[in-house]
Amino acid sequence: MAFIVWDEVYETDIRSIDEQHKHLVSLLNRMLEALSQKKGKEEVLYVIEEMNQFARCHFLAEELLMEKAGYPDLAEHRLFHDAFSSKVDDFLFKYRQNDESLSAEVTIFLTNWLNEHLSSIDSRYIQSIKSLDLPD
Repeated sequence: MAFIVWDEVYETDIRSIDEQHKHLVSLLNRMLEALSQKKGKEEVLYVIEEMNQFARCHFLAEELLMEKAGYPDLAEHRLFHDAFSSKVDDFLFKYRQNDESLSAEVTIFLTNWLNEHLSSIDSRYIQSIKSLDLPD
């Protein structure tokens, strides 16, 4: 069962970015499923770590495209990415220390961040990157 369903509002019409965003949504859904089905700390930890690693790769790809396009607000956008990575690193540290009470906080943070970032924050750079005329 999908907790977050991919929606047009998330689309950038940049295929590589949309595919990465879809994968982030699927990882979040996998984590939410693991939590709801009480699959255990190991599964939840694995999915959070996977999401964190994939997000970092995605952020780098996104930032390289923004840099190539001369996106003027790249530094500000990087701050959003850095804040996400720092927060998830903090969650991982605490979760590894057996603070499983973080589940609700992690769920709320990741869901809100992903919704806001995909539907609002990322929409700001779309036109700059589309000017690169990337292949489909």
